[in-house]
Amino acid sequence: MGAYIMKAHVERQFVRVVENEFNRIYPFLKIEFEKNGNIRPDAADLEGPDYDILRTRARHLLQEELNITDATKVSELETALQQVFGNAVQVFRKSGNFWIGTRMTRDWNLKQQNDHGRELI
Repeated sequence: MGAYIMKAHVERQFVRVVENEFNRIYPFLKIEFEKNGNIRPDAADLEGPDYDILRTRARHLLQEELNITDATKVSELETALQQVFGNAVQVFRKSGNFWIGTRMTRDWNLKQQNDHGRELI
């Protein structure tokens, strides 16, 4: 692979790992980045020796660099992630067997959103 293609692949992988790590922290929430015409890697692309490094980096980004906490509002999270990655991001909340957008409750913090999702299962 050329250097540019390899860099783009790693960036797409990292975005996917950030999505997964956020969902580990808040199991009733998920984030999705705007695709921008790029194909997101599937789960098989995330396996391998570099995955643990990417997971550690993703968790560090979320919890330490961006200081994402239970008190962080959805709108603040979306803005912070968009500034880092340059792509729009949206938070979804689990509602039964479905994921629903949180546009109407963007002023709720992540704990409120996650707790509400837990109540709806």
